[in-house]
Amino acid sequence: MKRLLLLVAILMISYFVSGCYTSSLIRTTINPGAIPNQMYDVTVYNRFMTLSYAVLFDIQDDGREVYMVHTPYTERVGLDSPHRYVQEFDRRIKSYQTIRISDPDGTERAYLVYSNMLNAWVSPAKERIMVRVEDAGYYGDRAR
Repeated sequence: MKRLLLLVAILMISYFVSGCYTSSLIRTTINPGAIPNQMYDVTVYNRFMTLSYAVLFDIQDDGREVYMVHTPYTERVGLDSPHRYVQEFDRRIKSYQTIRISDPDGTERAYLVYSNMLNAWVSPAKERIMVRVEDAGYYGDRAR
């Protein structure tokens, strides 16, 4: 009984500490050609001389920021369209995934294109959405 009460207390505390934001995000695998051709806030993850490459396309001015966790391999590019990045994946990577990140109500927030050599995690963080990209060798399973 004590264990059950402790578990309930931990769950309630985590609910309130997280800002009462518990809804999950919808991550849908799509064809890269389905990314609308418009301007996005672009962030690139690029390990030099490897196949570790990812690009985050955050839909600008939609009221919810989607950001990639900063690492030594992460660079915020600024506003750009997805066309040349998808071409780079087709030319350089060939084996990659594309996901659409949406709120539970279906509102599209961003697109993430990443090499199969990487793991990608997407999670809500209060009024923002956090994307973490890391080499697959660091962790076992891909958690999307």
